[in-house]
Amino acid sequence: MERYFSKDYSEARQRFLAGAEARPIAIATYENPARGPAGEGLFTDVARIGPASARRVLVLESGLHGVEGYAGSAIQLAALESVELPADGDVALLLVHAVNPWGFASNCRFNEDNIDLNRHFIDWDVPGNLDNPGYRDIADFLIPADFSEEALAVSDAKLESYRRDKGEQALRSAIKLGQYSHPEGLYFGGMKPSWSARTVQRIAEEHLRAAEFCGLIDVHTGLGPFGFGECLSGMAPDSEEGKRCSAWYGHVAHTKSPKTDYAGSAASILDGYKRAAPWPVWTPIGLEFGTRSEQLVRDAVRFDGWLHLNGGASNPRAGAVKAMMLDAYRPDEAEWRAAVVTRGLEVVGLGLAGISG
Repeated sequence: MERYFSKDYSEARQRFLAGAEARPIAIATYENPARGPAGEGLFTDVARIGPASARRVLVLESGLHGVEGYAGSAIQLAALESVELPADGDVALLLVHAVNPWGFASNCRFNEDNIDLNRHFIDWDVPGNLDNPGYRDIADFLIPADFSEEALAVSDAKLESYRRDKGEQALRSAIKLGQYSHPEGLYFGGMKPSWSARTVQRIAEEHLRAAEFCGLIDVHTGLGPFGFGECLSGMAPDSEEGKRCSAWYGHVAHTKSPKTDYAGSAASILDGYKRAAPWPVWTPIGLEFGTRSEQLVRDAVRFDGWLHLNGGASNPRAGAVKAMMLDAYRPDEAEWRAAVVTRGLEVVGLGLAGISG
């Protein structure tokens, strides 16, 4: 299973293209005008297994959060090799590789505009209330002042004080809910549609027009027990969509359940596809694979935020920061990688069975 993991974005892309050619199936390519850290071209690539006329389409997506794309790409490569569709010709699997190619190539969660794309898919014509007062409270100390244990300890002490005063859920929401007031801060949701958002719109219009029923599996890493792949629904468990998610995938964590301790996020990609393609009935999930401890993962993101404010790839500490990001979001252990591919293919199979029914 480890063989499906690539060493970087460029290798992952070339292997995805080769896998599609070997099947063989056509590729649609969308080029990002930004360039990667080594000046390389950046692309989102789309491959369809199954007929263009299929009424039932399952979308398998990788790389919304850039550096998390290694796991999603590995599952997609395995799917290109092994997935077989029902014989009736009414089901298709759409593979969307590297929705955020800049973040993938840069080993960063955010895109070329410092946008967290899972806080970005709102109706920009009527954005509503985007205020996150909790983030404003912690913005000055969430990112450490420098790349050192001492600076991290100072930041941690202030976050702990906030947690004691406001509570654990308030701290989670302040950090992870998404914010629209600090463009250079963490979890920034943007102020207008990004290239990736416009590309998702194009993908919906060009590849889902015939669909009447759609599923989405959006692959992520960094949250939960090591190697465990949990399905997440953005709807309440008693909603029609929430019920379908549970029926297809079994145990599902519903982020709008009153019993959840998940902070959730505003304007996720699960909402983004429904807005981009409102005509089918949607059953979207996130598939989240646990990696390291929550604190270690959070620290890696905070130091990456420090790097963004201090020269990015040109900073002499960039290599050390990116090593932390890779450890947090793409562990090297063979058992983790095997668990990701095995569980990923299992969830794809469940999704195909669910949408076929």
